[in-house]
Amino acid sequence: MALNFENDEQKKCYETLRKEIESIVKEVEYDELYGQKLTPDDQFYKEGVVDRLVFKFCKANQFQLEGSRAQLKKTLKWRKEFRPLHAAFKETPASSILDEVCAVTNSDKNDANKKVITWNLYGLLVKHKEVFKDLDGFMRFRIGLMERGLQLLDFESDDNHLMTQIHDYSNVSMWRLDADIKKCSRAVIETFQQYYPETLYAKFFVNVPYVMSWLYEVIKMFVSEDTRKKFVVMSDGHQLKDHLAVVPKEFGGEEPLKSLSIANVEPNAYVKYLLDKDSE
Repeated sequence: MALNFENDEQKKCYETLRKEIESIVKEVEYDELYGQKLTPDDQFYKEGVVDRLVFKFCKANQFQLEGSRAQLKKTLKWRKEFRPLHAAFKETPASSILDEVCAVTNSDKNDANKKVITWNLYGLLVKHKEVFKDLDGFMRFRIGLMERGLQLLDFESDDNHLMTQIHDYSNVSMWRLDADIKKCSRAVIETFQQYYPETLYAKFFVNVPYVMSWLYEVIKMFVSEDTRKKFVVMSDGHQLKDHLAVVPKEFGGEEPLKSLSIANVEPNAYVKYLLDKDSE
């Protein structure tokens, strides 16, 4: 994937931050981003991948060096403390129902950057609202789902360096006043905005009733204009077929989501190394 700059100032921002990576890693004392090694001192390092990850942070901050640098540092510090790779590959969900309503799929039949999709069927949680009372447990599961999706991307590819998210809100009108759900939704939005810049290609909100308007008010408060442009809202989940070649049976396709879902995403060699090292 080529790095495209509109002017010399953008290129300068990128090149400056790229040269600072090793010193930033040393300062934060953490050398991992989305399962990738950032410094070139062993076999796990991939220069092209790091180039593109740095570019994502610059692009997310309109190529302003101070903001790009600050967000990258905050992200590495957060990853060091939150341990998202553990959430993805070592931890059991706080509630078993979460595994039934969230999934990751990967299909080469879908268009560019719609191959890796995380599915969040919130409508199935109508009878399990207690899940949202455990904010930390819910967040660790959602972050883990995101991290498993990132493992399926190819950051050096033009057509698979971003993922797509689908949120199904069937039967959720009764939730409109539920404080716990609003709290969890806000936390997820804020976390993804702060620590996962330029990883999203599109987000589909499907089966959305009118009374869910509060959700978009929350979104407007915490995401950038560029991110909002990636959102697609539809009242009927079957409309997904207009955007994806492969959709689950629940949305008008042939196979149920459970069959399409990747039950066990295989972490890359560096992630395995880090997890094994932490277990020693």
